[in-house]
Amino acid sequence: MKNLYYTLLLVMVLGANPLSASKWGRVVNLKGLWHFSVGDDQRWANRDFDSRNWDKLQVPSNLDDFYRGYNGYAWYRRNFDINTFPDQGELVLKLGQIDDVDEVFINGVKIGQTGSFPPNFKTAYNVERLYVIPEGILRNENNLIAVRVYDTSGPGGIVGGDNIGIFYDNDHNLLSFDLSGKWKFSIYRERGVYDIGFDDSRWNEINVPEKWDTQGYADYDGYAWYRTKFIMPAQLTNKDMYLVLGKIDDFDKVYLNGALIGRTEYLEQYSSLNKGAAHRLYRVYKIPLEKLRTVNVLVVEVRDEQLDGGIYEGPVGLMTGENARVFEERNREQVWSNPISRFLRFFDIY
Repeated sequence: MKNLYYTLLLVMVLGANPLSASKWGRVVNLKGLWHFSVGDDQRWANRDFDSRNWDKLQVPSNLDDFYRGYNGYAWYRRNFDINTFPDQGELVLKLGQIDDVDEVFINGVKIGQTGSFPPNFKTAYNVERLYVIPEGILRNENNLIAVRVYDTSGPGGIVGGDNIGIFYDNDHNLLSFDLSGKWKFSIYRERGVYDIGFDDSRWNEINVPEKWDTQGYADYDGYAWYRTKFIMPAQLTNKDMYLVLGKIDDFDKVYLNGALIGRTEYLEQYSSLNKGAAHRLYRVYKIPLEKLRTVNVLVVEVRDEQLDGGIYEGPVGLMTGENARVFEERNREQVWSNPISRFLRFFDIY
């Protein structure tokens, strides 16, 4: 009992680290007052809807503090400008934690959803909201973000998060070769899927990185396969190279030109004692030089156990050994942001 007391005390003291300042570069700060209304109307997602007469609510905050006892649907809306767009790499919207379910629109375009609304309700109150913003929907001035939420009990709404806003991933600059973009995708197991000559022309395309749930596969749990081809740049030939696949929910196996080169269980930080946190780990795999060709086929098998799935956060691409070491060191605290994981690591339990 005494050991349990000290264990819990240490976990509370360690807590969860805030996001590393070097990981994300903020483009727009969305903390502060938002227009807010209880109820539900899909017109509230539209950019030209006038919500100036709505209440104003601080984000983040507990909805129950202002609308005590209210459970059900509600909407948040806010306008914002963007002064500077990054030269390359995607922009990411971060909304912290939302209790219980959310659906997000920018300028009237749905960019993501986490959890499931009734009648097939599925809570996602403890999942950090991170949505890749598709190209072409943002403008410099007068953008509109609308967030539809559903709460069954407890605090409700956009309840927490140190970083709420639009961000650029600084780690993208460490890539020598960017592999983000459209990949082939299937949820059907097929013979020969890892082979170089496999015909994936009938497969759908999907954005990487981005949750598959926001791309036509909402609430899908199980196995899925990603495939892409790339030509190895001549200047990277015979160099010490690493494949970086960002974060994957939940487990992965990676094949290069038909050969297995990595899987979740190979990661130094992975442990079966805490496999529920596997989706938090950055995938960084050494590329055997003998497996590389001029034209390469990369296949990623993903197994999702619950909630969101897929290759959901970047960067995605090739890094030199030197940059891969910088990336791992820069994100070390990200890997161990889960308090239980950090406790186990502190005592070398795994």
